[in-house]
Amino acid sequence: MRGQRGELSNKSFNPRNIWTAIISHQLSGDKICASSQLKQEESIIPEPEGIFHSSCNRTKIGENYFQTCSHINQYFKGQSGLNEDIESQKTPERLKSSSFTDYFCNPTSAIPGLLGAYRKLGPLSQTSNPKIAMSDPQATLNKKLVLNRKQADEMTRVLMGSLRLASAPETLTSRVEAFNEHLIHYPSCKALIWKEKTAVTLLRQRQNYKHDQELQAALRETLALIGYADPVKGHGIRVLSIDGGGTRGVVPLQILKLLEDETGKKIHQMFDYICGVSTGAVLAFMLGLARFSIEECADMYRQFGSEVFRQNPLVGTVKMGWSHSYYNTETWESILREKLGERVLIKTARDDFSPKVSAVSTVVNWGTSPKAFVFRNYNHKPGSVSRYAGGSGYQMWQAVRASSAAPGYFQEFTLQNDIHQDGGIILNNPCALAVHESRLLWPNQDFQCVLSLGTGRYDSAKKGPATSTSLRAKISNVICSATDTEGVHTLLDDLLAPDVYFRFNPMLSTDVSLDENRPQALDQLQRDTQNYLERNRLKLARLCLVLSAERSAVRRTKDWISEKAWEMKQRLM
Repeated sequence: MRGQRGELSNKSFNPRNIWTAIISHQLSGDKICASSQLKQEESIIPEPEGIFHSSCNRTKIGENYFQTCSHINQYFKGQSGLNEDIESQKTPERLKSSSFTDYFCNPTSAIPGLLGAYRKLGPLSQTSNPKIAMSDPQATLNKKLVLNRKQADEMTRVLMGSLRLASAPETLTSRVEAFNEHLIHYPSCKALIWKEKTAVTLLRQRQNYKHDQELQAALRETLALIGYADPVKGHGIRVLSIDGGGTRGVVPLQILKLLEDETGKKIHQMFDYICGVSTGAVLAFMLGLARFSIEECADMYRQFGSEVFRQNPLVGTVKMGWSHSYYNTETWESILREKLGERVLIKTARDDFSPKVSAVSTVVNWGTSPKAFVFRNYNHKPGSVSRYAGGSGYQMWQAVRASSAAPGYFQEFTLQNDIHQDGGIILNNPCALAVHESRLLWPNQDFQCVLSLGTGRYDSAKKGPATSTSLRAKISNVICSATDTEGVHTLLDDLLAPDVYFRFNPMLSTDVSLDENRPQALDQLQRDTQNYLERNRLKLARLCLVLSAERSAVRRTKDWISEKAWEMKQRLM
């Protein structure tokens, strides 16, 4: 009896079968019935067709001769007979029980089987079997197991193999979706994908199935996950950077409306990379990812003034002492959820002509000094390391909420054990960060246009007393120094060519606060912006010419040759 039960060592452990056997033995004591039942189970094992044939011979440690001969038959049949042999090895559910003898004789495979059966995870969580997993990778991912680095790499190879074997568009789409989910949970596996030259396979599949929109969207997401960037829209990189400034965001909004009117294109069609901080992040996400119109964005800013930046002074003072936020943070979050939704950032790469978009926040619980954090809808290629921490697995509203968590105005935003505050604390002008990120995405491309939009500046002409400054003036100077935007402008203006770098930051007639909600003050803000644009008509005309310049036929041919050369290089590496 003990030897016969040892025959099932390689099957998954089922505790219910053990207790059933024990109770049956104690009640009846009939060992002959158990032996005859096991012989009936042996008789239903299929006979494999090949060089070897199974027999009743068994080893003492529970490893049967049938599995050995089936493995050799599969080797001589090759890949074509793989799926057939896997199906032939499937046994009824009752053969998947194991005895206590198995755990003493073969503890290496039996103990993981015991733990896996106890946790009800199934055989794929106990041992790695790429051949079986390849037949249904989505079922494995649905278990939401936590894999170590080696297991994650093994699963990546399994999924890559399933992509190469898929031929029908429907099958390929489902396997690409499973591949994407795996990469979202284990982003470090993208290095293995480039090493195995799977990126070239994905590009070929995208070219072969151009008319399947669903498959194209899934493949665009996959390429974004592994760090591949499509060629730029023009003959160089086009970058848009928008400063922070609260309700003063209506200033860059007017400039962007003028650009759309002059060029006849939407913002997401004109730029390859869009970056924003605080109110700039709101505009970057609404125009670049959510595809809102300029008029809808203007309506949202009016909603800010009527719903968010309207507070009873007594209630606001109490809230400042209680939660360090003068305004109602819950109202702000509900507006963001309504406008932007809960879509994950990397999922926006599925949209056709979707630019690379980022929002910058400040993490204040990493050491003694605050650090910049970049919410991206893309990943970098292995070997291209950004100077800024960040991620692409966050929801759209979370990114904007973190980037706009201005101290004193809204509460801090805790996200995955990180405390985020307004990105304007250290990078109120994110143009330098946008240039750095763009260079990593397109290292071999020149910059065609770098557009930096400010939210207006005010400098009083009055001269202060020569005695001493007040405490309020000292605190104001510290804040202005921390949120200064012109220092970055001076640096980029010296480094980039005049026909490449453009900066628009109107001089305001009055000091406008971040939470300004008075209609007359906002109207004056728009008038100041219009006067500024009138004075800079020639500069705007040059900008429109640069943005309207498309890739020539020679440039497109050159890009095609470069892409084919890159594919050839990847195959030979």
